[in-house]
Amino acid sequence: MRSTFKPLSLPHSSSTLPNGLRVVVHEDTTSPIVAVHLMYHAGSKDERVGRTGLAHLLEHLLFEGSENCPKGEFDRLLERVGGTNNGSTWLDRTNYYEVVPSHAVELALWLERERMGHFLPVLDSEMLDVQRSVVINERKQVYENRPYGLAHEKLHELLFPPDHPYSWPTIGYTPDLEAMTLEDARDFYSRYYAPDNAVLVLAGDVSESEGFELANRYFGDLQASGVRERAATNGHVAEGRATELEDRVSFPRIYYAYAVPPFGTNEWIHLDVLSYLLADGESSRLQRSLIRDHELAQDVDTYLHPTELAGIFGIEATARSGVGPDRLRVAVDEVVEQIADGGVTDAEVVGAIRRVRRDHLNSLANVEERAEELAYASTVLSSAGRLEELLNAYATVEAEDVQRVAQTYLGVENRATVVVVPGGEDEPIG
Repeated sequence: MRSTFKPLSLPHSSSTLPNGLRVVVHEDTTSPIVAVHLMYHAGSKDERVGRTGLAHLLEHLLFEGSENCPKGEFDRLLERVGGTNNGSTWLDRTNYYEVVPSHAVELALWLERERMGHFLPVLDSEMLDVQRSVVINERKQVYENRPYGLAHEKLHELLFPPDHPYSWPTIGYTPDLEAMTLEDARDFYSRYYAPDNAVLVLAGDVSESEGFELANRYFGDLQASGVRERAATNGHVAEGRATELEDRVSFPRIYYAYAVPPFGTNEWIHLDVLSYLLADGESSRLQRSLIRDHELAQDVDTYLHPTELAGIFGIEATARSGVGPDRLRVAVDEVVEQIADGGVTDAEVVGAIRRVRRDHLNSLANVEERAEELAYASTVLSSAGRLEELLNAYATVEAEDVQRVAQTYLGVENRATVVVVPGGEDEPIG
């Protein structure tokens, strides 16, 4: 039955400029558009204790203009040619992208050149103070004042030691943001925003030769920073740690997180199949048990972060009215233990792999998403070619692989737990 899985292919070419910039070109002439994706190997994991949130704050600052492109001009130039742009920050990376008609690809490259090579002259205290306020307000709206908003932050604090770079939230802590200085921002930018710490992907209506020539023309003269990557650490001290938070919510919700092998490993792939088998679709183990059969939960979900230092496997479930969190936890634990002790069927594994491939195909549906996937693989796995290898490795997963990773990694001793319960009427939890 595994032979029915047709190999997935994502043709591309890669090259590295003398200054260290890695360039990936994926040609697709279906539509006259090009996605320009620039990813820096720097995220919240590259911050330090006391300066959390710096990577995300710097992303905000880098939308405020540059030496040759004043604030507001960036968007105006792109809108004039029918282009779009955005950016984001996560644990292991920060990315910026534009999607433009193919005749405007040089505009997008010039704008990213400005961001990489001509930002520091315009960075000043006023700009920092404005964006610091924006980010602090974002933290209040998205995390502190939103139901269940601080659960994941607390979960990571329990899962990792205080000095582990995955223990703090990407948005940072408010006292750290308030303490951020101009020197902090300049140092982080100078260290990480350089060609030898970045991947440029051109995806769409652009040829290999044109893509490499344009990359060299716009970025080839920028200087490398000699950046030193942060030492990897897989250490964690979850040890069954748990806490309860009161929040202004109507139903209890439980959050489990486990530190597991990092993205790119065979074990990570096996865990991803387990994640789908547990909670993707009405026939999945957790949905069938908690929602359909026993009517204990109104929703249940799993996730597996494709992170570099350690993977993060999560399980979340929201109780139905009248169901307490302890009863919900027992039910979730029983399902996980059934897999660890009794295994899974071949049919379940094949079904989970099919659903994984469905989502893979959806994630590669357009050139913008393909550009991001290629950039991420090149950034955290050192090769865009690893993406295709990973996509096709799922077809080799067996039932015993899924049982083994459940036994090895989803034990109580390896878990951090946050339980959010109704309460906290006057103030947000924190």
